[in-house]
Amino acid sequence: MNDLQLFIAAGLPTITVLIGILLNQRSVAGLERRMGGFERRMDRIEARLDRIEADLREFYRVLGMHDARLDNIEKRRA
Repeated sequence: MNDLQLFIAAGLPTITVLIGILLNQRSVAGLERRMGGFERRMDRIEARLDRIEADLREFYRVLGMHDARLDNIEKRRA
């Protein structure tokens, strides 16, 4: 086996593996960017749900106050 055959036998698979590693790193970086965008969207959705939940709590509080007022009015009329 001469030197050229040795370089081809050892170097070609090594270069192939290195190219594969570089391509995988690009893919992982792209996936991380997409996941970051997904996390930001989830944070916005959670914030919106928190606001809706607070509005519902306020709605039910006011509804309870109106219910109590109506009960008082009905008692006075009876």
